[in-house]
Amino acid sequence: MSAEPAYPHEPTPVPARPVAPPADGPLDEGELAIVPRPEERPALNQAAESIGGAVGKAVQTVQHLPQRVQEMKERFTVIRGRAQADTAAKASQVAEDLKDQARQRLELARTRAQRLAHRYPLQTILAMAGAGLLLGIVLRIWRDHAD
Repeated sequence: MSAEPAYPHEPTPVPARPVAPPADGPLDEGELAIVPRPEERPALNQAAESIGGAVGKAVQTVQHLPQRVQEMKERFTVIRGRAQADTAAKASQVAEDLKDQARQRLELARTRAQRLAHRYPLQTILAMAGAGLLLGIVLRIWRDHAD
C-alpha cells in the first residue's frame, strides 16, 4: 500500500533544512545537514502507511456506525416480532387443544348421561329431583344470609 499524493502533480522537491549540529562539533559555514526524503527511509515510510491505514479504517468504521446501529435495531425488531408471532401461534395452538379436550369431555359426559338415562330412567328422575331440592335449600339459605 503506497501513499499517493493528494494532487496528481509532480512532487515538489523538499529543500534542504539545517538541523541541530552534530555532537562532535558545530557545522562549518555553508555546511548543511540534509534531512533524507521519506522514500529514503523505508521503515519510517512503512510505519506511516500502517498508521494511516489504521486511522482510515477507524474513520470508515465510525462513519458507518449509525447505519450499522440502525441495521441491528431492525434485526432485533424482526427477531422480537418473530418471537411474538411464534408465542402467539403457540398460545393459539394450546388454546385450540384445550378447546378440543373440553369438547371431547363434554361429548363423553353427554353420552354417559344419555346411556344412564336410558338404562335407569326412574333413578335418573329421582336424582334430578334430589339435586333440584338440594339446590333450592342452598339458595334459600344463601338468600337469608345475604339480607
